[in-house]
Amino acid sequence: MQQERAEPTIHVLDEDTANKIAAGEVVERPASVVKELIENALDALADEIRIELVDGGKRLIRVTDNGVGMSREDAVLALQRHATSKISCADDLFSIRTLGFRGEALPSIGSVSRMEIVTRRDGDDCGTSVVCAGGEISEVSDIGAPVGTSVSVSELFYNVPARQKFLKTAQTELGHVVEFVNRFGISHSEVDMTLVHNERQIFRSPGSSRLQDAILTVFGRDAAEAVIEVQGRSGPYSVHGCVSRPSYSKGNRSGQLFFVNRRFVRNRNLFHALDDAYRGILPQGRFPFFVGFIELDPHLIDVNVHPTKIEVKFAKEWEVHNLLATCVRDALASAAVGPTGLDSLPTVARPVERPAFAQAELPAARTAPAAATELDAFRDALARKLGQDSVPFPQSGEAMSGSDAVRGASADDPLGGASVLVQARNMYIVAQSAQGILLIDQHVAHERILYDQLSDMGREVQVQRLVVPLTLSLGRREALVLENKLEDLQSLGFEMEPFGKDTFVVRAVPALIAEKNYEQILRDTIEELTELTVAKRLMIHREAVITTTACKMAVKAGDRLSLDEMTRLLADLRQTSNPYLCPHGRPIVVCISNRDLDKMFGRV
Repeated sequence: MQQERAEPTIHVLDEDTANKIAAGEVVERPASVVKELIENALDALADEIRIELVDGGKRLIRVTDNGVGMSREDAVLALQRHATSKISCADDLFSIRTLGFRGEALPSIGSVSRMEIVTRRDGDDCGTSVVCAGGEISEVSDIGAPVGTSVSVSELFYNVPARQKFLKTAQTELGHVVEFVNRFGISHSEVDMTLVHNERQIFRSPGSSRLQDAILTVFGRDAAEAVIEVQGRSGPYSVHGCVSRPSYSKGNRSGQLFFVNRRFVRNRNLFHALDDAYRGILPQGRFPFFVGFIELDPHLIDVNVHPTKIEVKFAKEWEVHNLLATCVRDALASAAVGPTGLDSLPTVARPVERPAFAQAELPAARTAPAAATELDAFRDALARKLGQDSVPFPQSGEAMSGSDAVRGASADDPLGGASVLVQARNMYIVAQSAQGILLIDQHVAHERILYDQLSDMGREVQVQRLVVPLTLSLGRREALVLENKLEDLQSLGFEMEPFGKDTFVVRAVPALIAEKNYEQILRDTIEELTELTVAKRLMIHREAVITTTACKMAVKAGDRLSLDEMTRLLADLRQTSNPYLCPHGRPIVVCISNRDLDKMFGRV
């Protein structure tokens, strides 16, 4: 009996399915479309580009340029898969000098949208219109048009509902587009670039070719006034750009942009070089603002290590690292910035100010001689072990103040009755309780306290009005996020309002931070919310705003605290809704039990 042949399990995908899979690699959201179309416009030598969006790009994306345009034949071919004007053989992949491959992304975009291309070359009598839907060309016709190309993409993912439902709000999608447009505005400062959303102009790059003008447009006046020039050359590599003075820094790397042959890239080696150059100048957790361009032969870099070409690999990493670090150090030296960052300008970090903890009722004095002797002996031994990172504390036999203990001990609560011993590494509070030795992270402890206070809807937030209102000049991306979250921040005690394009005036701040660097706290909060909204692509609700604000307002790792301040911190922590986990889910308290201590020393 003849055995039946099994049906094949491997088969060739039809053209429509293949195009949609390719689209998934190129087109993730409206910002992906905008990026590809701007790259095509720049490669077509355009010096004027207009980006128009409706509903964050979900309903319409139109990118119009004054570049060289395409012929009728090229316009049709550009919608065919694997059609390009940028490379002709595989070897060209390792010497790419353009931003993209003209036509590479168009069929992928067209397969998941309704698209129209209108284009004309200089010297042609008329232009060409190509209309397609779902990847199928439905019409090719002559049309009157200016020199250049205009690509209109509407109803993105109309034929892929599963992808369409994952798109975020118009404001969030707009934020992603602004991020890409900002990068192109920096990398191609000679191009007049305009972004319009729902008929409102959001961004306009002057096209002056001056990097400082581009920084002013993208990051605001404060950043533009803080930068100094960076430049240098070594062998086949050259570096130029701008770095901030120590008086201007950020709480994350959102203000650090690297471009290799004018392509935005991420590379750990470059971040490390910048950190190395700034070592000892900024306090821990602060990052300099930097916009830098590295030029080199395309053969010395691999841009194909990541599908989006954002991550790159240099043939000789340390040569690039050393050049960048040296150029930044030379720039700082020319501005008379020494290793402490204080030679000509103060660092952004002010002298450590005492945290404004809530005024908790302090417990009564603890005067038992035996308890005092026991605690002080332990402090002496622990201080010798910890060295200079420990804080001063009463000598053995000295009576302890009423702030030395937190009342309310219970059998199962390590914080109950805990007594502060010392501060270790200016980061952790060491305390003793009936259960054992406690290690408390001072930052997340204060973050929990502030979070509970700010979350209490029935509690009126105390504010401090500013004698001189503070004016914040922000980048376009940050300004859009702040506009969207302005009401939430106002409810937390920041009385502020729009004051012209990308500028806000602050008239009052929460009383808890009135004696601290409230401008830096507010800027860091806005930057973190922007990072969450754009880079991490999260929907930001009021709770996330409260969590972020509490984190930025809290005492930092590295802040030196007095014994009274540490004890008040523990007292306030004891009263919170969850004294053992911060709002981000990190542990606040670690307890080393008495039994574990005894086992460590062989006593049991």
